[in-house]
Amino acid sequence: MGDYEIASSVLSLVILTTIIYNLLTFLSFKDILRRFGFLKNTRRDFYECGFKPQTQKPIKISIQFLIICIFFLLYDIELVFLFPFVSGITFFGLYDNLLISFFFLIMYISLQIDYERHALYWQE
Repeated sequence: MGDYEIASSVLSLVILTTIIYNLLTFLSFKDILRRFGFLKNTRRDFYECGFKPQTQKPIKISIQFLIICIFFLLYDIELVFLFPFVSGITFFGLYDNLLISFFFLIMYISLQIDYERHALYWQE
């Protein structure tokens, strides 16, 4: 087999796999939504103690609160990536030290960008 045949077979395999995966995902997701009743309009109503409220008040959440929550999740996940390095700290070499330094540099730069954009301030 030549390069063209290998490339065309890989490309057709990727395209077919993508189409089949998306088709199965779409059909099963819609089936799950229908099975649990999420597609019904009555499912979207608010309930208080099992009764429908007299008025439908929208839930208001501050955008600043959501941004702070997202920052907390991002920095928390970044710190979770450091746990494997702590367990193997006795086996650190030059490459590991450079990797940790680069990781902390990226974390510091992202925190500095958030600070300069005033994203960490609580505004009301």
